[in-house]
Amino acid sequence: MLPAFEALSVSKTFRRWWSRRVVRALDNVSFSVEQGTIFGLLGPNGAGKTTMVKLALTIAYPDSGEIRLLGESIRNRSILRRIGYLPENPRFPAHLTARQVLRLYGSLSGAEPSIIRRNSELWLDRLDLARWADARVSKFSKGMTERLAFAQALVHDPDFIFLDEPTDGLDPLGRMEVRSICRELADAGKTIFINSHILAEIEIICDRIALMKNGQIIEAGTVVELTAGAAGYQLVVPVADGLNNWLREKSVTFAAVNGHFHVELGNRSDANSLIDALRANNFEIESLTVNKRTLESVFIERVSG
Repeated sequence: MLPAFEALSVSKTFRRWWSRRVVRALDNVSFSVEQGTIFGLLGPNGAGKTTMVKLALTIAYPDSGEIRLLGESIRNRSILRRIGYLPENPRFPAHLTARQVLRLYGSLSGAEPSIIRRNSELWLDRLDLARWADARVSKFSKGMTERLAFAQALVHDPDFIFLDEPTDGLDPLGRMEVRSICRELADAGKTIFINSHILAEIEIICDRIALMKNGQIIEAGTVVELTAGAAGYQLVVPVADGLNNWLREKSVTFAAVNGHFHVELGNRSDANSLIDALRANNFEIESLTVNKRTLESVFIERVSG
C-alpha cells in the first residue's frame, strides 16, 4: 500500500523583502505517513511545521523536492479534492451561518451537493453545533469557531485530513470529542496529519510522531519508541539521624518530602550502589521507582539540545 503522505527531499527558503536575510524553513526533509493512521508533527514555533502543510496544499511551492498525497504528486491538483484542512486560527465570513459555511466550503471540493447537505447536518450535530446551525458565525466563541472549522475539514468526506492545532480553544470535553472522531476516522481508513505543540494531546492520540527542529526531522517513531528507556530512578528512604549528611557526602541529588528523602539517581548501577551502601549502614529503604520518560521530556531534550 502506498503511503498517504510522502515528502521527498523537500527544501524551502524564504527571503525577507525588507532585508537580504534568507530563512531556510525546510532543509532536505523526507518522511512518510501510512494510510489509516494518525500522525503528529511536533516542533517549536518556526520549526517548519506549517510550511510543510502549506507546501502540501500548494499554498506555497518547494524550492526542491516533491510531495505526494494518496500516491499522487501534488502537481496533479485534482488530488486536493480528497483533502480536508483545518487551519490554525480559522476565520469565516461573518455574515454566514454555520450551516451556510459548511455548504459553501464543502461545495468548493466539488463533492455532490447531497453529500455536503448530509454531512453538514451530521457534523453540526456531532460537534454540538446543531442548535447554532442558523446563527451567524460572528456570534461564535473561539471554541465554537474551532468546532465549525473541524466540521468544514470533514464535510466533503476527505480521505486525508490536515489539522493545524485542532484543539486550540476547546474545553476538555471538546478535546476529547476531537480525539474520538480522529480515531474513528483512522479506523475507517482515513489518514490524519496533526500539527501541534500540545504534547499531551499528541501523546494520547497519535500512532506515529516526528520531531522537527530548524526545518529538519530530528527524530521519528511511535510514542513508545521515542520515550523508550528510563530517565533515571527515584529512591525513597525514611529520614534518619545522620542520613542527611551521609547523602550529601555521596554527592547525590535529594529532597526532603513528608518525612522521607527522595533521592534522584541517573542509572541502575548508581541505584544499586546506593542501595548496597544504605543497607551496609543500616538505613531503611522505602521504595525504588523508575522515572519514565515522557514525550515532553524527550521534546525538551531533543529540541533544546
